Amino acid sequence: MSRGDRWLLVLPLALTAVGLVMVYSSSAILGITRYQDPDHFLVKQLMRVVVGLLVFALVSLRADLKWIERYAPQLLGGAVALLAVLVVAGHAAGGAVRWIRLGTMTLQPTDSARLAAVVFLAWWLKRRPPAELGFTRGLVPPLAIVGALAGLILLQPNLSSAGLLGVTGLALIFLAEAPLPHLAVPVGAGLVGVAVALQTHPYMMGRVETFVRFMFGGTLDNRGAGWQLDQSLIAIGSGGWLGRGLGAGLQKYLFLPEAHTDFIFSIMAEELGFLGSTVLIVLFALLVWRGLRVTARAADAFHFLLAAGLTLQIGLYAIVNLAVATGLLPTTGLPLPFVSYGGSALLANLAAAGLLYRVSVVNGAGEAVARQRFHGGAA
Repeated sequence: MSRGDRWLLVLPLALTAVGLVMVYSSSAILGITRYQDPDHFLVKQLMRVVVGLLVFALVSLRADLKWIERYAPQLLGGAVALLAVLVVAGHAAGGAVRWIRLGTMTLQPTDSARLAAVVFLAWWLKRRPPAELGFTRGLVPPLAIVGALAGLILLQPNLSSAGLLGVTGLALIFLAEAPLPHLAVPVGAGLVGVAVALQTHPYMMGRVETFVRFMFGGTLDNRGAGWQLDQSLIAIGSGGWLGRGLGAGLQKYLFLPEAHTDFIFSIMAEELGFLGSTVLIVLFALLVWRGLRVTARAADAFHFLLAAGLTLQIGLYAIVNLAVATGLLPTTGLPLPFVSYGGSALLANLAAAGLLYRVSVVNGAGEAVARQRFHGGAA
């Protein structure tokens, strides 16, 4: 315990605590309307937090990074199996098939798949450095694996999660010292894939068109496709410097859809104002900074890539969620890490934070030399 970065214990717990408070504040009205119980969502989230804290404690204190590295292919295989089950027997909600129902609980395999993908890529790239093996042997295999995973996620359909998985994969390959010209091919292929997905999914294209009209034309269909963004901006703008007060927000009175999930930041901005929003963003910034610090100190290639991928995922999900809530990106449906209502994402993020802490324990006080990461350390 004394050797690890304790900020990686404190910050995830602080964000989880903020999330629990804001889930209750943003969902009580919906709970009354839908279930005649203001505590409905709070109780469910509290149960998930308890499980998540157990996972966090277990991973941060007991996880064996050598074991995780050794069984990285099996972990990826399990994640692929869950995604395959989802395709044939998933639970549909809101026009998407993203959940596997387990009795009264549901599991979202995408969250376990993105963690397994980072672990596997760290394992693969340590043993097969793309800088040494060239494009065909060094880049094509990991890109094909990432592409297959992203394709399974896209079938749900879930373009945003598939896209962020692709970005994470490319970033790890870049950090594994792949030549920049080689990365132009997968970037181009990814852009083509996004274009095809938009053309074949009209609702996705509608979100992009709404965003483009808002950003470049200043118009927003606030009675149609732009309703959610309009209500989000009203919530954020009405918060002012100090907010209306915790629990005193108005947009959660069924004006803002998904107030306790995708747009929980908007309710927080309304109730706690610019000050509260800034504190939340600072917490995320500190967590990403400490994650990058752990990454920079990792002398082993697997630890370096694992920490980089986990930090990148947390940071990207937070940035995209905040950008969507403020109208800087099209609506995606991605949760705010540790804060939004939901179980699978919370467990995945707490497990990721626990793994980051384990890497910090292994690092100790040593400072890595960049050229040592990918030479002489492959097993």
